[in-house]
Formats: sequence, C-alpha cells, structure tokens
Amino acid sequence: MERKSIVHIDLNAFFAQCEINKNPELKGKPIAIGGDHKRGIIATASYEARKYGVHSGMPTVTAKRNCPSLIIVPAHYHLYSAVSHSFMKYLKDRFPLLEQVSIDECYIDMTAFINNSNAHDFLLDLQLSIYHDLELKCSIGYAHTRFLAKMSSDFKKPLGLTCIYNDEYKELFWPLSIDKMWGVGKATQKKLTESGILTIGDLAKTYRPELEKVLGSAYAAYFAWANGEGNDVVEPVSDPRKSISKMETYINDVTDLDTLKDTARTMVKDMVSDLKDEHMKAKTVVITLRDPSFSTRSKRRGLGEYTDDEDRLLVNALNLLEDFYKEGEPIRLLGVGFDDCLDKDIAVRKDESYSLFDVSAPKEEEKEEPRKSEELHLQLNQFHKYYRSKKKGKRCWLCRSWRHLKRNCPKLRCW
Repeated sequence: MERKSIVHIDLNAFFAQCEINKNPELKGKPIAIGGDHKRGIIATASYEARKYGVHSGMPTVTAKRNCPSLIIVPAHYHLYSAVSHSFMKYLKDRFPLLEQVSIDECYIDMTAFINNSNAHDFLLDLQLSIYHDLELKCSIGYAHTRFLAKMSSDFKKPLGLTCIYNDEYKELFWPLSIDKMWGVGKATQKKLTESGILTIGDLAKTYRPELEKVLGSAYAAYFAWANGEGNDVVEPVSDPRKSISKMETYINDVTDLDTLKDTARTMVKDMVSDLKDEHMKAKTVVITLRDPSFSTRSKRRGLGEYTDDEDRLLVNALNLLEDFYKEGEPIRLLGVGFDDCLDKDIAVRKDESYSLFDVSAPKEEEKEEPRKSEELHLQLNQFHKYYRSKKKGKRCWLCRSWRHLKRNCPKLRCW
C-alpha cells in the first residue's frame, strides 16, 4: 500500500510575528505578548526573548526579571484571528485536504502533489512563498503519518524544514528524551521514566506489556508512533466555532459592580463584532467570576432564539452579572461569553423550525456551572460511569432524590 504524503505546517511565534508585522520597529527585539502588570501572564514570546528563558505561561514579573530589556506588547486577538484566516485560506486555495488544528497550525494531505522525490524542493518553495506573500515564517514537517509530520515540524524552529522519507525518524527522534515526544505530558513522562524509558528509542525498541497496566491503551499508541506507524488521515472539515468569550484580569481586586459592568460592556461590544465578522449568531450568554482565592464560578442564560443584536446581548449580560454578583465580593477576573453560536443562515432555519412546530420558542434558562462541591459529578461524566442505587429505602447518594433508586441519576448524562 502506497504511503501518503502528510505535511504539518506550524507558524513560528505567531502572535509575536503579527505584532512585528504591525510595528516593524519591534523586529529583532525581545518581545512578549501578555499583560504588563503584576498579575500578567505571557501568552507567547519572540525567539529573541526565548533565548532568555521567556516562554508562554510564565508570569510577566518573572519574564522581565529573566530579560530586563523585554518589551511587553498587549494582545490583539482580533488581529491574530484575521491573519490566521488569511493564512489558512492561502493554503486551502492550493491544497483542499487541509485540517486546521489550531490558530497557527494545520495538517495537509499532499499525496496528490508530492512524493519522496520532490517533497523537499516543493515544500521549500511553499515556505518561501508563505513568507513572501504573507510575511509569515513557518516550520514544515513532511512524513507518512501525522505524528511524524508534527515531530518533524517541531524539530527545527524557526523556518525549519524536515522531511522523513523512510526510516530517518530513528536517527532523528529516537535519541530525544521522552519528554520531547509529541503527546507525552508531564504525568505520562513521569510514569515512563520511572519504568526506565528515558528516550523515544527506549520506548520504540521493546514492547513491554506491563506498561499497559500503567498507561492503558495509550501505551500501544505511543509504541506505534515511535516506530513510524499511526494515523495518516487528514479531515478537512472542522467543527464550527461554538462559543466566543473574553476575560479580564484586574490588577487590583474589584468590589464595585459598576466597574464590572463597564468591563462587560466593552467585552460585549468586541464579541458582537467578532460574531458579525464570522457571520454567526449566539443563543446563550455566560458570565464567569473568579475571586482572589482562584475559586471560579459561571452562570449561563438562554436567550430563547439566536441573535447578534448588540443591545439584546448587552442587556442580558448585564442583568445576569447583576443577578450573579454578590455585593461587596472582591473579583479578580471577569469573563463574558456567548455560547451555542451558529452560522446565521443555520440559526435562522433553526428559529423558524421552533415557530413552525412549537407553540412558543424555548423559554429563557439559567444554569449555574458546577462548583467545587460538584467536581465528583464531572469526574464521573468524564469517565463515562453511572450509578444505580442498590438498596431500597435510601436516597440516591449523588442527587439526594428518592426517585432514582432503580434508575440512572440525571446528574450523569454520559449515556
């Protein structure tokens, strides 16, 4: 069976590139995208900043300590989304079998365009074309599986091009430490290291059934990937965006409802603009609050029908915030979101179906997100378990109801 030609393209320090293209004076300087305050977090950093150990997820205070000349640039996510859209469209117009997996990376099935004989020159031309036409630097990986293509694009950055034709992955990847293997997180790395597997080669060379007890079915997948096997399917159709949200972390805790409302107004205005740009409507408004102890809670309100009307979305968001906020409570973070988003045309058809077959459109609903006391419910849902009470005369231990003695508890919705 003929092997496929799978390509993975990853934009290098994407957010930083967008900011540099917007302001060329930043070129060659150590910059980071994030909040420039005591609670700020770094979203990404340029390669000049990474030389000083600055990386995503690092507190801004630590980043500036590591790199005193670091320039902090506030994030402009609307800009990044627009540039990403242009980048993906540029590729889709040329290669129809493209699967976008994040804002700055994608897989492409190029079996119809390239093979081992011409892959390097073809992809080098593509890399240069992307830089010339879009002013975006990217790393490209070529292989016969998704895993090897992803590992190849990560192998050299920035502007890397790595091609795996046959068994070159053994020479390139097997000597790497196990934490460099895509898909292996800290917890898995720890388990593998404790079992004596220190490199990708250690994992690949010997199949150890006892590790199935430690890692479950994932072990078989890791073993196959390390030996050049695995998925080679690229799925061009991705799920449409179903939610839009924004969050604001305050430098100092806020206890004033009017201040929270002012922030919410700005967020709603920006998100409505995003909705209209993406030709979508929303049906649910969500408010999220986080206090100084990092305890986070959310509340949702259904609107009854899909809408992109700014006034209606704003009124519902402010009313929900006013109902949800406890007077005098210090707030560290405020989040506002639109959920159940659909393409406008699809949303209109759905609303019309309600008017045709129902006496009235769905009523408004409020739903408070589970708090810490309900984390057990989420865990059980996640692992697809359910519970049936076995003893007569006792309440269901999960929802405390008498009527679920012989039926599945409604708090477990996984079946």
